[in-house]
Amino acid sequence: MAVHSTITEQSLDVLALTEIWHDNSDDVSLRLSTPDSYAVVDAARGTGRGGGVAIVFRKHLRCSQLSLPTCQTLEAIGVRLIASSGPVIIVNIYRPGSERPSSQFFEEVTGLLETLVVYSCPVVVGGDFNDGNSTDARQLANLLLSFDMVQHVRGPTHRAGNTLDLVVTFTDRPPNDVRVDPPGAISDHALVVSSIPVSVDSPSLSERLVRGWRCVDQDQLASLLLASPPCSAMPPATPNTDVDELFDTYNRVLLDVANQLAPSHVIRRRPGRPTPWFDADCREHRRECHRLERRY
Repeated sequence: MAVHSTITEQSLDVLALTEIWHDNSDDVSLRLSTPDSYAVVDAARGTGRGGGVAIVFRKHLRCSQLSLPTCQTLEAIGVRLIASSGPVIIVNIYRPGSERPSSQFFEEVTGLLETLVVYSCPVVVGGDFNDGNSTDARQLANLLLSFDMVQHVRGPTHRAGNTLDLVVTFTDRPPNDVRVDPPGAISDHALVVSSIPVSVDSPSLSERLVRGWRCVDQDQLASLLLASPPCSAMPPATPNTDVDELFDTYNRVLLDVANQLAPSHVIRRRPGRPTPWFDADCREHRRECHRLERRY
């Protein structure tokens, strides 16, 4: 829920996520990270565990997913969002592994950037490039310069002291500001927040997905739970038990029971006022709470 809280408390229009470790678009962790008035596009890693990228955005923004070149050394997803002042392109990149990037990586980044130079609207390329080597950073900077692009993040974005997370734009459309929060609030990477010169209006109405829990028959709920696999048909846990499989079963059963007894439905309401009291001190206190949660 830390991602969900960050989006709502900081009133972010768009959030790019990398290394999500999700299996598909219906993954429960991805759904829980997306507030009611937001939507998400994602790309899970095709094979193996880990990886995965996603872009969370305000639901009232019209969105179309970009067709990007297939890459072997990086994972990428891109969208075209229509804001009140016009379109903006957002591309989210994750380069897995801690080894130095290969020549193929730079070739694939070149191919990806070639698909973006045709757009006349603001383009933002960001994500976790996973490389703190100064020689490779200079090579990437020279590559970006050849496309008239520049990287704007200054200072470390990882608790080890490296600048791994980048924000890249064309030189004629720089962000108004770039802020790097201390790492550790959500993960070992910092939250990088930038403001680009694009106007985004608030929706006239917000949508919220709710369930009518007050009308649920408590006896029927107890009966369904007692007859479900977690309570009746599952064998006792052993050292070889797959914990991920147990959690998947648990989430699936609870979702099935909820859909039977309290089907979800959409309610619409006018959005509330922003919370001006949530200042820098509040953000620091929330980050410290998240650090303590992760520690204990």
